[in-house]
Amino acid sequence: DEPTRPLPLAHHTAVIERGPFTLEGDLALFKRHRVTRLVCKNAGGDGARAKLDAAHQLGVPVVMIERPPLPARREVHGVDDVLAWLDHATDRGV
Repeated sequence: DEPTRPLPLAHHTAVIERGPFTLEGDLALFKRHRVTRLVCKNAGGDGARAKLDAAHQLGVPVVMIERPPLPARREVHGVDDVLAWLDHATDRGV
């Protein structure tokens, strides 16, 4: 999404695109913008695979921000357990 206010960076270019992304497209983007560092979050899944592969191929260092740990929560593993949990008037953490 477009930033809602100016970014607090003196020299930057915001590239707003939606995936799926390709290795070829990310290689071209890195070269066009002369990317020298990649900072990204670990969002899980393989949506960032192309940019990570592009960085690796071009020798660009990567800083990966880990996901925060999930808070403690109750887990249920079956429909009957879910229905029983929903019937209780307890704090469900949502």
